[in-house]
Amino acid sequence: MSVKITTQSGTFDLPSDFNIEIEDTSPVFNDQGSQSTSATIPSSKNNLRLVKYINRTDTDQAPVEDARITVSDGIYHRVGKMNITQASHSTGIVSNIGFDESEIYNIWNSVTLRSFEGLPKYSPENGVEDVITYLDDIMNDRKTDTPFHVFQICVAIPETKENDADVYYPEYLNSIIKEGEKYNLNGAARTETYLLNSEVVATSVPIGYGITPFLKVSWLLDYIFNSFGYHVTENPFSTHPQLSRLVVLNNAADCCVKGFIDYSDLMPDCTINELLQALYCRFGMVYFVDGKTKTVRLRFIKDIITSPASQDWSKLKAAEPITNYNTPKQLKLSAATSISGPYPLLVASPAADSLDKFLKPYGYIVGEQDNDGYLSYAQSNGTYCVRNLRTRKLGVVSSDFFPWDKEANIDYEDISSVDECLPIKASAPDDNYACPAYLFGKIHRYTNISSSDVNLSEKSENTSPLCFCFSLPTTRPCGSPRCYGSNGQVVDKNGHTYDISMTFVGENGLFNRFWKDYDAILRHANHTIEAKLHLEHKQLLNADFSTPVALDGQRLLVDTQRYQLPLHFSLPATVNLRTIKLLKPYDLDKEQGIHTIPQLYKWVLFNNRESVYNSVCGEQIRQWQTAVKPPATWIGVNRKNEVSDETSDAEIPFTVPTKDDFDNKRTHFIKQVNYSFDLYYKIRVIKNYTSTGIPIYEEKEYGGVHFEFKYNLWIQATGI
Repeated sequence: MSVKITTQSGTFDLPSDFNIEIEDTSPVFNDQGSQSTSATIPSSKNNLRLVKYINRTDTDQAPVEDARITVSDGIYHRVGKMNITQASHSTGIVSNIGFDESEIYNIWNSVTLRSFEGLPKYSPENGVEDVITYLDDIMNDRKTDTPFHVFQICVAIPETKENDADVYYPEYLNSIIKEGEKYNLNGAARTETYLLNSEVVATSVPIGYGITPFLKVSWLLDYIFNSFGYHVTENPFSTHPQLSRLVVLNNAADCCVKGFIDYSDLMPDCTINELLQALYCRFGMVYFVDGKTKTVRLRFIKDIITSPASQDWSKLKAAEPITNYNTPKQLKLSAATSISGPYPLLVASPAADSLDKFLKPYGYIVGEQDNDGYLSYAQSNGTYCVRNLRTRKLGVVSSDFFPWDKEANIDYEDISSVDECLPIKASAPDDNYACPAYLFGKIHRYTNISSSDVNLSEKSENTSPLCFCFSLPTTRPCGSPRCYGSNGQVVDKNGHTYDISMTFVGENGLFNRFWKDYDAILRHANHTIEAKLHLEHKQLLNADFSTPVALDGQRLLVDTQRYQLPLHFSLPATVNLRTIKLLKPYDLDKEQGIHTIPQLYKWVLFNNRESVYNSVCGEQIRQWQTAVKPPATWIGVNRKNEVSDETSDAEIPFTVPTKDDFDNKRTHFIKQVNYSFDLYYKIRVIKNYTSTGIPIYEEKEYGGVHFEFKYNLWIQATGI
């Protein structure tokens, strides 16, 4: 057999001993794609014609980029793209050939989602009224077979000072109004109140303003691959109950006002590769391209490493395999946290580089917000709060958007993404529905709000960073980056419990749901087995990197396979495989777990004010009591004009008490308080008598002695 390389214009002349080396790579471990090594094609007259004589110094044409070719060796026929790097009449034509996913890797680095030509438009017959009805049906799940989901988001919270107080004017897209038991989009022509140039302005907006749909991730993936000639045959974002409701957000405020929806207005500002990298970072999604059938399968690494072996290669060994033990690694996952609003609840950036670092000063003790908890966590909005022991008020101290980082003393496999972590705006400060806070302002492509009117304008100053969000199937349509609604963990109408949150930490976080098995492999497996295998044309051509193979009874993942065409029995393929069986010793609970402790104890404030008071004022009170003679009777004393520097908002510089603190009744001195007052005493005297001789009493107050003293303030550990 001999190798043939064919273009659309003809077949290259190749000598009988010509060979080409090809390396196929798994997208699980590599991001360059399958390709050949550099090969030199003879500079025959026919071959130079096929490359349009680019060897000539007087050529006026650059080499054809990614020229489509077919490499053949017997039943092996594989389509790829040729990249010519050198051409000479004397030394030949030097090129390499890319196959499958490598054909599109380089293209996608520079292609933005918004730059796609021919993106669809939804243009109903009756214009904007039909658009609003269509999106309202989608929001309420009356229409489900569409590329969209719809829910309310907050896009800006400008603030100003009024009477020395902070006043906020939140701005929304897809504002919801409740009519009876129904929720509808507020898309009518109306007057909205905005803070423009530090002034509160009532602005008239046209019908359809402030309404925008969000594209499903499943649709985006299908569209991207279809645009490059590939058909997606396996897409978990289409089939998984919760992931099928994952969308990318946008802030297109006026995309519906002209009576149509242009999909390009809904695209995030990112490249194709940035979107795919984000889905890899979040979910471990990789894609497998088949150049022969022009199909693509999207799979999660967690599913790949737990799949059964698809083939047994034990009998194909040309020699005993060599095991290379790789250095253990740990996984680090992170995404962008640039969203930041005017108060802590809206700040995506966490208070520490990792959840471990954040919890350590609190002794990993997390309590409940509805009791005496000090540090508490709210699942619905993902915030950690600390309660002020004096005022009982909760203050947000961090979001839960921590990177996944266990900070073990081993190397990292660091995976990051440009997509933004998404805070939740609560119902305060404007008594509106809680909703995602995509705080990048509004984009106006067809209008411009400049004063009390909306003027037509082609203006777009803000951007739409990549950001994911779930559309939750709750009674009130809403979106969230978490699997929790206002009534707790979401369960859809088919009984599926939502259990994925777009955080890296937590029980429902992405590490636990998608990455923990891979992290375990990095720590305790992932060794490279180099094997010489007699793989046939069919096996090489139909290599499936999406499932393990069996070798000597072990499931292994193929990393790379390198072979030479034409195939010869004397030149077996060199295959590198990765081990996935964990080698002892290991303690995954210790290595991966972040265990919090329920709060059982609390600090309680104590002081000795009354004992000092009795000591300082006791003699004066006794003198007053002695001076009271019948028929007058003693009532008691009263403090007036009290002044104390025991301020109500004093911070208590201690975290949650431990069991040892409680058992030993440990106390911590806070401060010495200055206290002053005027002391009075009251007596009851007979004012008069009734006609029947019954006495009529009245109360009289005397004294007014000024006292000043100091007393101690401390806290002591008690049980909750």
